[in-house]
Amino acid sequence: MGTSRAGLEANVQPNIIFITTDQQRTDSLGCYGAPFAKTPALDAMAHRGVRFERAYCTNPVCTPSRASILTGKYMGRHGAWNVGVDVPPEELFLSHRLKSLGYRTHLIGKAHFNAWAGDNDVSVECIDNWRKRFPAFRGPYYGFDEVEIALGHTTFGLAGHYGSWLDEKLGHPCDDAFPIHKRSSSTFQGEAYDWDIPLELHSSTWTADRVCAFLERASSDDKPFFLSVGFEDPHSPHALPVEHARTLDPSSAPLPRYTPGELDDKPPFFQIAHEGKLEQSPYRGTYFMAGQGEGADYRDVPPDDARRGRAYYWGLVELVDRAMSRIFDLLARTGLDRTTLVVFTSDHGELLGDHGLWMKGPFHYEELIRVPLIVQFPNHAHAGTVVKSLVSLADLAPTALSLTGIDVPGDMDGVDLKPLVQGQCESMHEQVFVETVDDPRTLRLKTVVTERYKLTYYHGQSFGELYDLQDDPGEIVNRWEDPGHAAVRQDLLGRIIDFAEPLEKRAVRYDYA
Repeated sequence: MGTSRAGLEANVQPNIIFITTDQQRTDSLGCYGAPFAKTPALDAMAHRGVRFERAYCTNPVCTPSRASILTGKYMGRHGAWNVGVDVPPEELFLSHRLKSLGYRTHLIGKAHFNAWAGDNDVSVECIDNWRKRFPAFRGPYYGFDEVEIALGHTTFGLAGHYGSWLDEKLGHPCDDAFPIHKRSSSTFQGEAYDWDIPLELHSSTWTADRVCAFLERASSDDKPFFLSVGFEDPHSPHALPVEHARTLDPSSAPLPRYTPGELDDKPPFFQIAHEGKLEQSPYRGTYFMAGQGEGADYRDVPPDDARRGRAYYWGLVELVDRAMSRIFDLLARTGLDRTTLVVFTSDHGELLGDHGLWMKGPFHYEELIRVPLIVQFPNHAHAGTVVKSLVSLADLAPTALSLTGIDVPGDMDGVDLKPLVQGQCESMHEQVFVETVDDPRTLRLKTVVTERYKLTYYHGQSFGELYDLQDDPGEIVNRWEDPGHAAVRQDLLGRIIDFAEPLEKRAVRYDYA
């Protein structure tokens, strides 16, 4: 079998694990001050490694953000601008780059590099008639030698390799195998459901099972590996296995943070979304607004429904933490923890009723674009360090390459955070950027976040947003039209132009004319 990876010295190529949850807010973890969820495994990871206080996604939608994590590029360069879009096959992922250097590359769980709807003959990840492709398809896929894919979320996530595993376990098709029971009196995309699925068959459990099986094999192999892990949770529907739901006390969950009238100075579609009227508005593009669907009147969500929906969301986070505990235990038991870089993050956050809005969409509030980020790497990441400066998820791929001793390619937009991880400096960014294209003909927005301010520019619109995050961390007062902030607005608009201009695609100029 060769030399065990667990016994290798620190000067060889380390293993790399990227773990990405879906739609997880920063304040859902105890180490970030969670008001409800209990997350001992991930809190312990933060104590062993480096926790980033101000990590921002590049886009608050799944596919664009995940493409940025693995390419090190902003959406404007990699081109996968929304869900329902395939990541261009010519884009180089971290998996491609590491594979060329001799790494085994493997993916388990959610990918979302291809569209979920549409034609099964075009999209690898199409949910419709998914058994036509799974379980036979194993890769290669976007630089991964082998993939074990879970499609969808909770009650509509029984598909892909995970669905095939359920079929085998049950002895019959898993579709509609586990009844759900709505626990909310209203419908608002954050409602709570009790789900008759045993914990041992839940997707988070399956994901941990498959990760542990992979790590057991890898622990006795010479070859370094890159493992990408995608948990489906805590994305809606907020459907919890009944046995875990019974452990929660929703009455103790905090209500959403919403101040009546706070949307009055925001772009007009904020209030329209709050009232559930997006479908009848001029801001509706070709498809439903990502994260908002057909729209729901959020004014009608009763307090008890809001508490329960939030509690069940945090309950899903606890299931992820339970799965992470098993993964960490196996890493320690095999000794792989000594030679493995582990990165934990999420593709974007969730509004959970804050600001009178639920789910996600083109609303660049902190709850949606600021995400958890924890890095564990013995002898490289100083245990217990808290980084308070700005970082971007586009920084993860170049940082992973640098920490493994590989030069960072010049075509990446992210920066190498190695000096931050190793405590050699306090800041790497003066600003970070977030982009959303809900529809090219309607809403296109870019946000710049600095240490103190946040500005959002809407292409072709007269409205915009500007917040002083130091004096107004809740983003209640929009300073876009404030004459006292005109100089700040002008400066930040210039930064967005400077950011966007180099992203333009240009053919190589090889002669004068």
